[in-house]
Amino acid sequence: MPAVQSVSLVGGSWLTADAGAALFDGKPGRRSRISRSGALSINIVLAEAIVPGIVAVLGLNVPPGVQVSAAGATATTVRLPDGSVCAWLFPPTGGPVSSVAVQIDTVVANVEVGEVAIFRAVEVGIADGWAVAPIDTSMHTRTKGGQVNTVLGATYRRLTATLSARATEVVRKGALAGTDWETVALAMAGRQRACVVPQYRDILSKVFDPALAARTALYGYATQLPSAENVSRQYFTGYVEFEEIPA
Repeated sequence: MPAVQSVSLVGGSWLTADAGAALFDGKPGRRSRISRSGALSINIVLAEAIVPGIVAVLGLNVPPGVQVSAAGATATTVRLPDGSVCAWLFPPTGGPVSSVAVQIDTVVANVEVGEVAIFRAVEVGIADGWAVAPIDTSMHTRTKGGQVNTVLGATYRRLTATLSARATEVVRKGALAGTDWETVALAMAGRQRACVVPQYRDILSKVFDPALAARTALYGYATQLPSAENVSRQYFTGYVEFEEIPA
């Protein structure tokens, strides 16, 4: 996601002193609060124009089923297993834009938003055997009598996946919509905010399924950048690990 140049509201006013800065700090658990006075729109001006492929609105306090629109795409909020409410939008392919308006169609008077993320998107095949595991950060200690004391911690998800074997044309020469594997990896370096959507097609029709995509999408950072490992002459595979930042 490029840097945000400015953010403003239509149909509301800021209740938190950050004035919307918390929407782009990489911490969905830190929320901006908005007093809604009408049809709510969060208008974001980016420092550079991009073709938006994914828009994530995380850490909401609105109920599931609320309509959210941005960049020509519309979705409804969903509740994840960890209890947080979010909306994942997948805009149709279009030209580059330098501003995005996120519209939240809700009757909630004081709206909380943890994070707004606007990403470029590329498609990379992953091999069978990938895994998404929930990680529990709770700490457990035993008393002298063997009883267990627990300090509750947050849970988050971790993706581990092997990239499907691809030819040099894809891995090295930009066949992925002009972006090769190394370019993708370096864009994620330094714990840059990113997301992965490991499952997004209906198993039978192979058609894009936005509900499945929203359910499996992870927002966070790569703990192991995608690699390019030669497996046979001009074919390469790779490995990636990605951890979620919970809302």
